[in-house]
Amino acid sequence: MHADATIDEPAVATIDPAMEMTGIGKRFPGVLALENVGLTLEPGKVHALMGENGAGKSTLIKILAGVYQKDAGAIRIGGVETDLRSPRDALRQGIKVVFQEIALISEFTVAENIFIEEYPVNGVGSISWKTIRRDAAALFERIGFNVDPAAKVGDLPVSQQQMVEIARALAHEARIVVMDEPTSSLTPNEVALLFGVIRRLASLGIAVVYVSHKLDEIFEIADTVTVLRDGRRISTKPVGEHTHDSLIQDMIGRRIENLFPRSRGVARDDVVVKVEGLSTDSKLKDVSFEARAGEVLGFFGLMGAGRTELAKAIVGYDPIKTGRITIAGQPLSPHNTRTGVSLGIGLLSEDRKTEGLMLELPVLQNASLASLEQFARAGFVDEKREKSAVQAFVDRFRIKTPGLGQQIKNLSGGNQQKVLLARWLMRGLKVIVVDEPTRGIDVGAKSEIFALIDQLAAQGLAVIMMTSEMPELLGLSDRIAVMAEGRITATMSRDDATQEKILNAAIA
Repeated sequence: MHADATIDEPAVATIDPAMEMTGIGKRFPGVLALENVGLTLEPGKVHALMGENGAGKSTLIKILAGVYQKDAGAIRIGGVETDLRSPRDALRQGIKVVFQEIALISEFTVAENIFIEEYPVNGVGSISWKTIRRDAAALFERIGFNVDPAAKVGDLPVSQQQMVEIARALAHEARIVVMDEPTSSLTPNEVALLFGVIRRLASLGIAVVYVSHKLDEIFEIADTVTVLRDGRRISTKPVGEHTHDSLIQDMIGRRIENLFPRSRGVARDDVVVKVEGLSTDSKLKDVSFEARAGEVLGFFGLMGAGRTELAKAIVGYDPIKTGRITIAGQPLSPHNTRTGVSLGIGLLSEDRKTEGLMLELPVLQNASLASLEQFARAGFVDEKREKSAVQAFVDRFRIKTPGLGQQIKNLSGGNQQKVLLARWLMRGLKVIVVDEPTRGIDVGAKSEIFALIDQLAAQGLAVIMMTSEMPELLGLSDRIAVMAEGRITATMSRDDATQEKILNAAIA
């Protein structure tokens, strides 16, 4: 053989992308939502999409789903350029988006929901219910999901409703499945079930897009992660090339040195909240605990454990059957929210949009709602004093809003939560109860909410925090109470708490 001869290398097999989006742009009036964004999905891989609220994730997903039409760029599916002009176009191309708000008809059966876009018919043109149930059962077997096709969707837990959505995607022979914040309402066991189904989808060659704010989930389930910021793609990397810190830095453009700050010292001895033998008709059973000034008392429990019910009961919102609640030595009697507010206790509800915010009203009125009497003169609100007080909290909490007249529905989740905090602190509190304070909030805003909770405790408030997020439970709490089936099953200090101990108590 001559010295300059070459040996052909064996050809490396390449897998065509399931989908390529290149140079995608989208503009709304006054807002450039996406600029030159690219996304490539591979068959059989889980591709995470991350970014702060407002980064462009939802816009990109809706373009992929055919809800929005792109203003620039190209979309190729199976190597063929295509336009997705409607959700029906997306379905025909094998794209199924499982949005955070599940789009099923609760009165229909599981099987009926799965085939709702196109029911199979028999030889005489009637719907073949037998075929629907048989085909639904076959789909469930493919993804390892055990549910009765004849069950009413409205009777299923959220986790199983999500599985029905996924099965519906497979009924359309989906090649791409997009999941938007799929674990926001799931217990750890349900998350594990969902992840098993996602891995099963990938094993069938389906490309999965996974959208989440939860870093631990991304590192557990994703193969690749793309980060958007301010409508632009910042990075696309294999998950293994990221650390938590590098992923956060890509998302928010800066390092967060300490996600869980602790500026407070040791909690004081004075008991601010004392709950004795609290029971309700529906959930709580003989609940007793104390919360002290200057501490964060964290409550953990799996879904249905009674955390939200407890939060609402101790502020006077939900009625109680037996028991006694005192705030700084004063009984919460009569047991109602008016008494609770007068004693200095406030609630940040788990469902801020339904139970906390007035979405059509501006920041000003949402923030001042609980304190209007402070600004009243001769029965009229002194708007100058009201605006001054609200603006002080906007500045203090660094609430991002064009002005006090901005409708609160247009603010991000983190800024909405800050407005609700301002509402209560403007009035003056001894106790703040926060139920899932970072649900639906991106990591940058989470760090700010964590810092505010720490500051409130440092100022001497008793903070009672209900959360299903293990990192924030362990990172923020001074003491931890664990609930199961309406009871407190364990209470432990921050130093003694471990994830294993907490979960063991939660399933007791």
